[in-house]
Amino acid sequence: MASTVGLTRPAALAACGVAAPLVFTAAVIASSLNYPGYDNLRNFVSELGAVGAPGAAIMNYAGFLPYGILIIAFAVALNRGIRPAAGGWLGPIVLAIYGLAYVGVAVAPCDPGCQSAAPSLHHRMHLLLGDLIFLTAVLGPFTLYPRMVNDRAWRSLSAVTLVLPAASWVILELSGVGMSGPLRQRLWLLLLFVWIEVVAIRLLGIGTTAGERSVA
Repeated sequence: MASTVGLTRPAALAACGVAAPLVFTAAVIASSLNYPGYDNLRNFVSELGAVGAPGAAIMNYAGFLPYGILIIAFAVALNRGIRPAAGGWLGPIVLAIYGLAYVGVAVAPCDPGCQSAAPSLHHRMHLLLGDLIFLTAVLGPFTLYPRMVNDRAWRSLSAVTLVLPAASWVILELSGVGMSGPLRQRLWLLLLFVWIEVVAIRLLGIGTTAGERSVA
């Protein structure tokens, strides 16, 4: 029994990656429904968790917090599921920092409306954590690429690991192209979530197959 439980652990960790974007998206939908006048094309996601926002508790503690924890578990699964390499710990560590930053965002919300003439300490922390999230969201997949390209089971996803995060970053940084900042943020999240789902599903398949082979 103990060995069977151990064999299911890689698949359980991989499932955290599958669940993470779904949890985040569900929290955005639920908290925005409780926020009169909120427009997903005109308002940033952080505004849902801002101090005084009607659905702040939902976004912070049912969205940002669990998303961050699930991403940390996903990073652990990636480290175990891809062939080891010299310096190969860097990619999973960067992804874990990305997840940890979301845990921080949950307990450091921005000021009302995410705008303040005299920003509080937690507002300033929120902005710093946001910068860290954007940085690690791009660097995490990029630093995973060398391990993926050298592992036959992952080689087919190595290009996706470069293209999707890079495209998401380009979209986020584009300005003056007729898209609002909140819309560009949603497109950035969409591409990043697609990458997480694709990689997590591959991890889930690898973990399940490995477990079945070991049981046999």
